[in-house]
Amino acid sequence: MSDASTIQTGAGADEPATPAPSERRAWRDRTGRDMFLALASLLVPILLIGALLRACGSAEPTVLDPAPAIEEARTAALFPVLVPDGLDEGWRTVQAKFRRDDGAVGTLRLGYLTPTGGQVLLVESNADAGALLAAELGEDVRPDGEVVVAGQSWTRSIVRGDERSLVLVEDGRTIIIVGRAPVEEMITLAESLR
Repeated sequence: MSDASTIQTGAGADEPATPAPSERRAWRDRTGRDMFLALASLLVPILLIGALLRACGSAEPTVLDPAPAIEEARTAALFPVLVPDGLDEGWRTVQAKFRRDDGAVGTLRLGYLTPTGGQVLLVESNADAGALLAAELGEDVRPDGEVVVAGQSWTRSIVRGDERSLVLVEDGRTIIIVGRAPVEEMITLAESLR
């Protein structure tokens, strides 16, 4: 009989041909490696583009309108709200929030980028002054003199390492200006409060 008419019988006759175990292992390893390489080829360019955009400073800060937060604080009527008036165009508002705690305590936060690129936060609140100062300025507060603004004495301090602060504690309200900016700009902000 010829080879074409030979019929196989036995255990291996009905089973499909399977690759040898070493071939199966290579196929499995290659698939995992291929998936990793494919993901890496996608992620590396995305990460590089993100790093370049961040390094080049292309992300301009979002400038906000502080009016809604100021209006909310004034409507709550928990303390007399002072807001900056007459600051030049170099001052940009980047944060504006009013939060009311326990119904009778409120805090207004206005964050600014200064004309020289500094960052300052104006905080006004009727919260307990000691607790508010500890929360906003931290434990490392080093007094650095006083500044008189509009006839009122503000305490000047160095806080959190290299940040500066101006603090005015009044009956029923505490005003804090804190951040990384020249003290002259912080005084300008304090002088603008009306």
